[in-house]
Amino acid sequence: MDWLTHVDERAFLALNGIGRPALDWFFLAVTWLGHGVTLAVVVLGPMALFDRAKLRHHALAMVLAVSLGSLVGEGIKWAADRDRPPLHFAAAVARGEAQVRTPGSVPLDHSLPSGHTQAAFGAATYVSLLYPRWSPAAFAGALLVAFSRVYLGVHFPLDVLTGALLGTLFSLAGFSVRERLRSRHRSSRSTAG
Repeated sequence: MDWLTHVDERAFLALNGIGRPALDWFFLAVTWLGHGVTLAVVVLGPMALFDRAKLRHHALAMVLAVSLGSLVGEGIKWAADRDRPPLHFAAAVARGEAQVRTPGSVPLDHSLPSGHTQAAFGAATYVSLLYPRWSPAAFAGALLVAFSRVYLGVHFPLDVLTGALLGTLFSLAGFSVRERLRSRHRSSRSTAG
């Protein structure tokens, strides 16, 4: 696994190193798309205005899928006990062997997986299942959130890949369970009637 850690560290330094002060504001804003409250407004708000039927049928499943993915992600964070990049590279930075850009604040918790990325990919996956034509936009937003976490110096690439996988899997499962329950409910109503 040392080779994977080495690749992850090199990829982080390369991606984080492309940052420029002129872009910092953009990625500081983009990263908020992975915050739970922001996602609720961005996803559930338009559904409440334009598609209340799907909101009524899927809001609970969507929120539970993203929330359960987040809880599992937090468990993994504490089990993996991986330092955030600034702390991980602190000695190398002090020796002048590495540079880590952190345009925003750096959370004090552990790094693996990225919770923002997990939430963004969870929401993107669920939205894509409900509205396939919005899939490119949903996943473009999720990818931007994932990149922003590395750009801002708060996560390694492996952290965001793990978060993306968690978010996707939990939303696929949540959507599948919701559709099965809905199908059973419909079939029980038709046999009762």
